[in-house]
Amino acid sequence: MRTVGQIFLVILFVILFFVGLLSATLKFQLLNYNFWTEAFQKNAVYQNLAITSKSAFEFQIAVQGGNRNDITTLTDLITPENAKDVINNNLSNFLNFANGKVSQLNVYLPIDKISANLIPVSMTGFKSEMPLTDLLTKFNFQNSQNLPLQTLSHLGEYSTYIFAGALILFVSTIIFLILLVKSGKRLISLGISFLLTGGLTILIAAIVNNLNAVFSADLISKTSLTRVIVGAILPPVVMEITTMWHILGLILLFIGVILFFIKKPKYNHSK
Repeated sequence: MRTVGQIFLVILFVILFFVGLLSATLKFQLLNYNFWTEAFQKNAVYQNLAITSKSAFEFQIAVQGGNRNDITTLTDLITPENAKDVINNNLSNFLNFANGKVSQLNVYLPIDKISANLIPVSMTGFKSEMPLTDLLTKFNFQNSQNLPLQTLSHLGEYSTYIFAGALILFVSTIIFLILLVKSGKRLISLGISFLLTGGLTILIAAIVNNLNAVFSADLISKTSLTRVIVGAILPPVVMEITTMWHILGLILLFIGVILFFIKKPKYNHSK
């Protein structure tokens, strides 16, 4: 019965760890403005985005029969500084909304940086900061009211609750694993839990990294502006996340090995 209990707790240990890991990744990395901007700076995202998006933009305008002079004027606006301005402002808007700091999701448009004669008639009256719903309405997007904005506005709150719950249960599982070990015996089951979890974490990080490399290479080679932007922004962020997972996996493996040599203390009960 003790062995069955230990097996169950080892499985629970692994599940709770990954629930906690995913919620922590969301809360402390993906919903953290500094994490994104530091990843962008470290991996020269603004510079790369300016180069790749300019090429894709030139291709799309040329295909649509755009004027060569207009193409040059517009692409000259695509600089690392302007890319940083657009990305950081929209990133800040989204994260403030997702963390519940503001009640409305705004979109930043660099209207003031574009010459008035180059702005399409369909964008007349647009402002630099506009609510997403208003922007979609102006573009005649019919399902703007069906977007899961209410859910998005609680992402930070939900991730906090899930992380806290997983952490409490995770610590409780460790305690129960220790309690199931007989006095004077080694903490084998707890060591196995850490080793198994550490190994899986490193394996998953490696798989995600490989998929990320294939995915980014495919996107960068595309001429679609949207895909090029995603290909420039997403891969560096994924790499930063998996690097942290890899380090955490190594730490878990180290702890697991150490636990194999630790015995549960014997307690002398006075008669």
